[in-house]
Amino acid sequence: MSSFQSPHRAKRKRKKQYDKVPVKDRGIDSQILALHEAMAEKCLADTSLLAPISERIEMRYAAKQMKYGAYLTWLSIIELIDKPEQFKEALLEKSVKMRSLRRATVFTQILSEEERVVIINNHNEKGLNEEP
Repeated sequence: MSSFQSPHRAKRKRKKQYDKVPVKDRGIDSQILALHEAMAEKCLADTSLLAPISERIEMRYAAKQMKYGAYLTWLSIIELIDKPEQFKEALLEKSVKMRSLRRATVFTQILSEEERVVIINNHNEKGLNEEP
């Protein structure tokens, strides 16, 4: 019997990779997620906002500022605009890959500075009220 199949080896439930982040990063990630949720809603309300995003994706990829996998992921997400639930689900997916992509988002210039401030302030107030 190999050591991998040993009955003595404790079966532990492993944390999902997405959950393995420092506490300070969780706050930042939740703010970024809230911003992307608002950007998704705004893009769904006005699909003309996607043209500059597509151009930004192509520009970053051509300038080698984006890897091929990220390029394909962003293009795939944008193609889901006709399916609102899938679009939001893909953009807001809680995975290590999407967390990383959202930190270097192509969804820039969608929200005004005032909108961003309101979203972050609301998010922070909501977070303070939810603590035990």
